[in-house]
Amino acid sequence: MTQEKNKQIIYFIVVGILLAVIFFYFSRRVLTPFFIAFALAYILDPVTDRLELLKISRTFAVLFLMVGVFSLVTGVGLLIFPLLKLQAEHFVSNLPNYISIIQQWIYPLLGLVGEPEKIQGILNREFLKVGELPLKVISSVSSILWGSVAGLFSFVLFLANLVIIPVVMFYLLRDYDLINKKMLSFIPERFRKRLLSLIKEIDEVLAGFVRGQLMVGLIMSGLYSVGLFFCDTPMSLFIGLLAGFANLVPYLGLVIGFFPAAILTFMQTQDWMLVFGVAGVFAVVQGLEGMIITPRIVGEKIGLHPVAIIFAVLLGAEFFGLVGIIVSVPVAAALNVLFSCGLNTYKSSSFYTS
Repeated sequence: MTQEKNKQIIYFIVVGILLAVIFFYFSRRVLTPFFIAFALAYILDPVTDRLELLKISRTFAVLFLMVGVFSLVTGVGLLIFPLLKLQAEHFVSNLPNYISIIQQWIYPLLGLVGEPEKIQGILNREFLKVGELPLKVISSVSSILWGSVAGLFSFVLFLANLVIIPVVMFYLLRDYDLINKKMLSFIPERFRKRLLSLIKEIDEVLAGFVRGQLMVGLIMSGLYSVGLFFCDTPMSLFIGLLAGFANLVPYLGLVIGFFPAAILTFMQTQDWMLVFGVAGVFAVVQGLEGMIITPRIVGEKIGLHPVAIIFAVLLGAEFFGLVGIIVSVPVAAALNVLFSCGLNTYKSSSFYTS
């Protein structure tokens, strides 16, 4: 009878998880600002608790933290976006020169094929399209934003999210401990001790990863951007930010950052020494990340194989877009803890031991 009851409980849990996944998938656009608010509240809750220990009202501590965080983000944005714009304008103005250099590389090879004139005509047309690409991108973005009802709705939804996120974040952060207690009250008391132990283990993994990996990404982005700037790499700030935060997936930042940086640097300077300098920047930053930055900030790894991380990121991107990419690895880390707990329970069961 007990075994049958356990099977029913497992079935209910599986069905509940499937229904939750379906609900999150179809409600992802509406739930996105709430998730962002929850993630920010989760990250800032330990700081709020420390301020509360200093006899500061939790409401005041939350307001103080929110004003500080949003002011910092705004200040960094006002500093970074003009630099990104300046580098982008410089890149667009030099794009014809880059196309000319690529043509000089390719055209000598056309003599090795049967119909060089025909291939050269095709390449000329394609290079002309590439040269017109910036204008097409601007035109496409404008038409998406203002030329359709869907684009206008997305813009209005974006403005609404700017209001929803801080409001929801304030209430979640202020009542964070109270919400946890109420959620725990729904769990039968005989399961609470084990569940609390499991939640604590998941929290340690997520806290170490989310807060730590965010800091690692910021440090690596800064190191990459500064190093590439001194190598005279076009779009050094954008490539540095992309490579730093792409390091969430092992070696992805190295792959998507090094090759564009090396090619653009050579097209800009025609100097192989600076290309070797770009290689040195990536080698040094990767070495610092593996030996110093990640071990000191994140500590132990999250216990996921690199293939599992890549699979989780691709799956998250497929179903939930950008938000899926951001949350995929933390969710996979939490599921890994649950899987390890279930595996240990299975191995200690009579079914396995007998």
